[in-house]
Amino acid sequence: MARSRGERPTPRNLFSFSRLKSFHQCRARYRYRYLQGKREAFRSIETALGNVVHEVLEWLYRERDRSTSPTLDAALEELARVWPSSTGEDVAVVRVGDTAEAALRSGREMIERFHRTVFVNDGSETVALEKRLNLRLDDGLVFTGFADRVGRTAKGRLFVVDYKTSSREGDPSDFSEGLQAPLYATCTLESSGEDEVLAGYHYLRHGTTRWHPVTRERGRELAARFHALVLEANAATDFSASPSVLCAWCGFNAICPDAQVPEGLSGGLRLARERTISDIGEPQG
Repeated sequence: MARSRGERPTPRNLFSFSRLKSFHQCRARYRYRYLQGKREAFRSIETALGNVVHEVLEWLYRERDRSTSPTLDAALEELARVWPSSTGEDVAVVRVGDTAEAALRSGREMIERFHRTVFVNDGSETVALEKRLNLRLDDGLVFTGFADRVGRTAKGRLFVVDYKTSSREGDPSDFSEGLQAPLYATCTLESSGEDEVLAGYHYLRHGTTRWHPVTRERGRELAARFHALVLEANAATDFSASPSVLCAWCGFNAICPDAQVPEGLSGGLRLARERTISDIGEPQG
């Protein structure tokens, strides 16, 4: 059977943190996206906002590396410049009553807070921005991802930081915080020859940063845990849906028979239904 347009399954040996998280949140979404390669019918305004804020923060550090000192006004001008091209027809305001303008205001607040409390006081050296990282695991498996920023403190400590635009701060016991940035630090350990790398999360809505030291021994533990979780995903045969409030933000909710989307969170579903079948593809049996 020929594949419909846009279907490009992800290789079974290549795993990002996002891919693994998708498997644990909802196996049906995992099947649609990674095994069948379907495009999601929409991106949420929250996802679009996160991408834009990340882009502006990357711009700030690139400008600083060019020996300029970008002001807050310049950063907000950059936000205004990139926002229109990042919120196209595929972006949905999921919460009925919310607006794209409200999301933009939130983005301004996050950038203002970051510039005032972090950027102007940051004396660290930038090693890399949006750094592609890979870590070879056993069984031919590969962990891959992008670190928002790799740097070195004034005291010479190497670090990896991941920016979060989520509404709540994470916890080290969370699936996300326990693995994502620490795995990026593990990759950096392998390529740097360092004995320890700091893994950090900066919560942009709260103006807080949490750091987790990752030693070589800790890195091996993290790699082993990730490897075991990937083996579980690759061995899975049951890809049943896990209906929850997250269905409202899933770009496959229009084609998933088990999706549960409340009326107050139906903005994405409405947009998905408006898009043509060629955009979202037909579900395979």
